Amino acid sequence: MEKILSFLILSVLLVGLVGCGYQPIAHQANKVLGNKVFVEVKISLRDSQNSIALKDAISQSIFERLHSRIAKKEEADSVVEVELKNVGFHSLAENRTGFATFYRCEVNVQFKYTNRLTQSIRIFSKKGYYNFSLGAASVITDSTRVEAIDKAVIQAVDGFISQVGIEI
Repeated sequence: MEKILSFLILSVLLVGLVGCGYQPIAHQANKVLGNKVFVEVKISLRDSQNSIALKDAISQSIFERLHSRIAKKEEADSVVEVELKNVGFHSLAENRTGFATFYRCEVNVQFKYTNRLTQSIRIFSKKGYYNFSLGAASVITDSTRVEAIDKAVIQAVDGFISQVGIEI
């Protein structure tokens, strides 16, 4: 009797989960952006290296998370314009001698997407964060700076994809 009751409860839960109609946010974002996306990045003179990394990050996210492909502007279902607005580093912790050893990198990225089929235009400003430790060193090197900005940008791109997915 106990096995039958356990089986019935498990069956009801399984049917409830399968039948609820849940779809991942990336599936919803794919509906909005379409199967072919063109990405245009406005290069920041202050952070030109990270602006290029921004294009790579958003292109990779579109391909991996949305299963869409990057297309030429003329063929695209939607156009995404991206601009790295600002980058900041803030000290979060200091060692005994007063040198900063733990930092937060904050980026602000503006996304403007145009759906070419509906001619709708949406603009989002997303922030991304990345906390990192310098260890024994107390100076942020160029490679550490670039890596921190890249990781913060990826978080902002994920926020953009989520925002687009809930706009449907």
